[in-house]
Amino acid sequence: MGNDELTRIHELAKRVTLLEKMALRQQSRIDELVERLEEAERRAGTPPQRKEPPKAAADDPAEANAAAQRAVPSVSDLLDEEMKRDLSRAYTGAAASPVKPPEQPPQGKAMNAMERAAGSYARATGGKESTPSDRARQNEAARKKAAEAALDAIPVHELRERTPAERAADYIRDYNALYDVVGTMFQKKKAQDDFIKLYEVQGMRCTNMQLRLSRPELEPRFVAVTPTRDADFWGMPLGNGLFAVVPNPFLVYGEEMHTAGGMREAFNSNYRAGNTYGRFTVKETATFQFGTIGKVFKRGQVEVTV
Repeated sequence: MGNDELTRIHELAKRVTLLEKMALRQQSRIDELVERLEEAERRAGTPPQRKEPPKAAADDPAEANAAAQRAVPSVSDLLDEEMKRDLSRAYTGAAASPVKPPEQPPQGKAMNAMERAAGSYARATGGKESTPSDRARQNEAARKKAAEAALDAIPVHELRERTPAERAADYIRDYNALYDVVGTMFQKKKAQDDFIKLYEVQGMRCTNMQLRLSRPELEPRFVAVTPTRDADFWGMPLGNGLFAVVPNPFLVYGEEMHTAGGMREAFNSNYRAGNTYGRFTVKETATFQFGTIGKVFKRGQVEVTV
């Protein structure tokens, strides 16, 4: 027998001793509780009720002894199955017979119940699945016809993705219409905000404008500006870093803006020196190429009025 088995036997022996002590402690606790109960009954003036064993059992000493042994739990009763197998393996060298798992109940009854339910359903429906009513079929057909009619009414060009040229044309049309909005200043401002939101407009401004006042030969460089309403140019993204650009409709277009602010490079126009303009009619958008710094990629065409 190896050292590991001896160590295991010693551990099991300690556990058995501990269980015996626990059993004795519980028995002492039970005796103490019985004594307290009897004391309480005596104080209350009620004689303690004791159950007398049957005379037949008292007359037979062997049977009384067996009953007493059954009443006191043995150490084996306090061991679980794993400890019993370990003890058997340690002392006899053979493992105790494993406990067989409970057998699964046959599923025939469950299947029979399902079959009976299916049969009842078939008898109730006459063996036919439920079908939608005539009114439901008519409503579905009417909805389908209305959807097809609405789809046919949509122009073909709206069912595909619009080209950059088509988007730029819409951009120009709605931009020029901003000057024709009637109503209060609040209503005009709301129309401009809706335009900015619809076309995802990005504000731009010439970043080297002050330097170009003394050196107008320098190429203008543009940066993004927020909020958009404070920018000099409004650009609609076309993709691939390109923007369709128009002047801010609030822009005051004078000599400084023409010479150094980028308007001269961005648009061909009817500008005349010495005049100041405040309204723009865009004929063709300018195209800016934008990364960290933007530059004019293609000139646009704009008509300015005072």
